[in-house]
Amino acid sequence: MLTRTIARLIAGALFLSLAPDVHAYMVDIGYAALRNELAASTPTGAAVRVGHVEAPINDVSGGASPIFMPDPSHGEFSGKTITAITPNLSGSFSGHATTVGTLFYGATGSIAPGITQINSYEANHWLSGLYLSSPNPNTNGQATTSPDRILNHSWVGGGQTAATDSTILRLVDRQAALNESIQVVGLTNGPDTSPLLGGSGYNVIAVGRTDGFHQQNSVAVDTVYRPGRTVPTLVAPMGTTSAATPIVSAAAALLVQTGHQGELTLSEGSTTIAGVGTVYNAERSETIKAVLMAGADRETASSSTTADITDYRSAGHETTNGLDSRYGAGQINIYNSYRILAGGEQRSLQNGGGDIAAFGFDHGTIGGLNGTGHTASYFFNATGDVTLFASLVWNLDVSNDALLTTQFYNLDLALFDVTNNQLVASSTSLLDNTENLYFNLLLGNRYEMRVTTNESTNFSWDYALAWRMDAAPAPVPVPAAAWLFATGTLGLLPFTRRRPVSS
Repeated sequence: MLTRTIARLIAGALFLSLAPDVHAYMVDIGYAALRNELAASTPTGAAVRVGHVEAPINDVSGGASPIFMPDPSHGEFSGKTITAITPNLSGSFSGHATTVGTLFYGATGSIAPGITQINSYEANHWLSGLYLSSPNPNTNGQATTSPDRILNHSWVGGGQTAATDSTILRLVDRQAALNESIQVVGLTNGPDTSPLLGGSGYNVIAVGRTDGFHQQNSVAVDTVYRPGRTVPTLVAPMGTTSAATPIVSAAAALLVQTGHQGELTLSEGSTTIAGVGTVYNAERSETIKAVLMAGADRETASSSTTADITDYRSAGHETTNGLDSRYGAGQINIYNSYRILAGGEQRSLQNGGGDIAAFGFDHGTIGGLNGTGHTASYFFNATGDVTLFASLVWNLDVSNDALLTTQFYNLDLALFDVTNNQLVASSTSLLDNTENLYFNLLLGNRYEMRVTTNESTNFSWDYALAWRMDAAPAPVPVPAAAWLFATGTLGLLPFTRRRPVSS
């Protein structure tokens, strides 16, 4: 039985200084380069429905109505519709939510100003709405659906029991796996840890800060949600995780728009989600996560923060899934990620594909059942002195019923130098649901990227593989810049649930 969870803001005070046109952080994450290249064709997040989930800024333990909603009258939100899915009974607005919203979908503060339809949720209410409570045993406990493609969570928390946390994590992971719902979640600031949501979720995009001052590694919850998995997924150049998270959410919106509008030009297939409609392979949850990871910068020279990544995967920081324990895949770069997605879906050799291009992705199925194989091969020739950035992502499976039964499939990613007949890089974590390659290619050599599974029982499960073969220039020193955000924590969030759910 779930009783209570405590959720809190991961930055209580955000002070945003809006410069005209392109902000410094927009340069640092590759948006200025993207806009310079695409001009009027630059995606804006147009027609992408999003959800904005917030913890209240006030103490609600005594029954006070939560203050959680961004202020719709703020100038950054002109022309946008912010709908209070959680009734805003307080009649007040959250400064934290308003600043997060400015970075997520603001007219000038965000790289996704084209987002116009925003659903606003209080965290407890949103969590309580992730399942059907029905007297019909055939539907009781099933996942609900909503039109929100991306949900931003600039809050952290934990329940009074591990059972509470494990059920919440399963409900959220199920949304991503079943409904292609992209959950972008912030981590705690500093060394503190939290199981919800980024601290332990498999199918989320966990966001940290470029200075590395955030939770690292997953939190022990139960036998499924174990410690030792790589957290964060990637980082953004902000002074708090509350601010970093909507930067990634906005980038995801640009990619979802691109993938959806590209239809079968960019994708080889699609699925249909109730309440959402057609979701093409280029905009699936695994694809967006893989594309963001493969596009991330492993070295940075930021102007919006005093912190930079200068020693990626240095001694003691390389993880078993090919990332850095402090920065995950690195600092988000929307220019790189856009080029990967625009490269289009390219099938494996076993699925009828030829040599892959320098940028691209695939959404495939593996496991041995239903005509799938145990191996997927992607061949290419190195046409320059470039670095391979590749990310393999798959979701934890969670049953669509009240039992919330989980299934974790173990996939691996390897790189073979075909010219010299040798394995040159591999990513073989037993715990993570991402595997990653970061390898300097030799000009003229032929290579094979290979996705495999060594499960003893056949299965059929989908994955996304994203890659780029790109120059990796050394960062250029830049002057230190003032931090735009202040840290802090505020607020308690009670969480009550009325239905027993198996853990």
